[in-house]
Amino acid sequence: MNYFKSAAQEIYDEAKKDGRLIEGLTLEELKQLALRQEGVIQTQIGSIAADSEPMSRAAPHTKNSVDHEFGEEEEALAKQAVEILGKENIISLETVVGDGREGITARFIIPQKYAHLAYGLKLLLDCPSAKIVEDPTYTIIFFTDMAFEYNKSKRLIDKDISIRLMMGEKRGDQVKICRNSTYLGEGKKGVFQFEDWRVKAIDKTGIFLHAGARRDFLWVYDQETERPELKEIRTAISGLTATGKTTTLCRRLARMPKESWEMIGDDGGTVGFDGSYCAFELCGLYVKTENLDESQPEILRAAQSKDAFLENVAISKYPYMPDFNDLSKTGNGRAVITRKNLEIASEGLRGRKIDYIIILTRNPLTNVICKLTLEQATMQFIYGESIESTGGDPEQAGKFKRVFFLDPFVTGDHLEHAMIFYDILKQNNIKCYLANTGTIGEPEQEVSLRQSLSAYNDLLRGQLRFSVDTDHLGYHYPIKCDRANMDLMNAYHLFDDKVLLEKKVKNFLNGRQQFLEEFEEKYGRIPEHIRESLPYEYKKTPPMERVEAE
Repeated sequence: MNYFKSAAQEIYDEAKKDGRLIEGLTLEELKQLALRQEGVIQTQIGSIAADSEPMSRAAPHTKNSVDHEFGEEEEALAKQAVEILGKENIISLETVVGDGREGITARFIIPQKYAHLAYGLKLLLDCPSAKIVEDPTYTIIFFTDMAFEYNKSKRLIDKDISIRLMMGEKRGDQVKICRNSTYLGEGKKGVFQFEDWRVKAIDKTGIFLHAGARRDFLWVYDQETERPELKEIRTAISGLTATGKTTTLCRRLARMPKESWEMIGDDGGTVGFDGSYCAFELCGLYVKTENLDESQPEILRAAQSKDAFLENVAISKYPYMPDFNDLSKTGNGRAVITRKNLEIASEGLRGRKIDYIIILTRNPLTNVICKLTLEQATMQFIYGESIESTGGDPEQAGKFKRVFFLDPFVTGDHLEHAMIFYDILKQNNIKCYLANTGTIGEPEQEVSLRQSLSAYNDLLRGQLRFSVDTDHLGYHYPIKCDRANMDLMNAYHLFDDKVLLEKKVKNFLNGRQQFLEEFEEKYGRIPEHIRESLPYEYKKTPPMERVEAE
């Protein structure tokens, strides 16, 4: 029995019968309702600002019904939600998921005192007009109890929080209960995780990637016509939170006459078996505001709009202006910004076959950009090498970590997930690359945004050449470029102390081998041609030469 689904229906029906249900509100009506609640302010520019508790996802307190056994604890949680929400006025916010063509909808059940959550989620996922859905695909419930106030003085790991997701076997079974979290990201990522599961396990239409996508129209030299041609290029960018996905997706590469570019989606989307891409957030983006400034002009303008919802952002005393450089509250300040305020946002959420996938990492041993075979790309996603951020676990922010497919929300058999992805790559001949957006070399120096964008520009225009041989981590390294600074492209050449480099590579590969062993013990052995495509044991490699492409 799906007691989460039964609880969700009971909460909704009883509130409606008792006259405690608030539903069918427009975006503006939700905004005005939110402003009447304690702790919610309107900034001088007209946007809404509020703080959440906790100020990040509650990852240590989260379980799902596929990877964890649900029992008495979860049943008691559902009953508690019914009991507590049975005494409160509640908002029922109904939204579409994606552009609506798949028939997926979501209902958020939220106490009236947290109306700012409903406003932010509608701003992100739905159009401004009112909407009521009879039978939602996904339901996400927020409620708080006596422990909520006490949690504010505790570390995240010590907080009394319960986040549970019932994944279900068919559409409509999916219910998430969030106890003692008012973080908007729990609502967004609830939809994200349910989409991840639906696409792979229920509808079986492809795979859901933690990736945004962009569409560029660029002049590219055509070898057949022997002249530049204006080509449409679709690129997916995948990475953990705070590794530069949104920044990469929202920056201009088009500079020449008739060239243009647009962002399709910024944080997650379905990659179909035909290689197509579809984002899931209809109206907005949920972006980090940490040190947001003129170096990201499009995002800054949208975050300073009256339409934005600001979460955990420092606000000055009167006249109440946001300060994105003040990180005294948290490094995980957030803003929901609207696509209509982003000139670069595409009209639709879909793109035809993806041409390129760029995987973002942060690792000083890694080149600014590397070329991957399809097998290497699959293994790179399995290893999921990156860093922790304030959006995941603030206490571990900045530390190296491995997260399967750079997606902490993947549910079920991970090997099956990887093989679906590999098949999509093969069927559609999608070219894959690994990009380092952190630091490089020793002493570590930052990979500048300008250097990264120059490398991507060279790549999409066919002006980036890679080695035949592989480097110390098994990647094909860049040997010729046009816009990027070649002297700062390869990690090997930025380690003057090769003994230190060897030591760091050994440690890195030891960690990779341990991860691989644990993965295969749980999910089974990876096919050999994929497994061996990237090294996991140290082998001394010959010195890399600064070889120019012929």
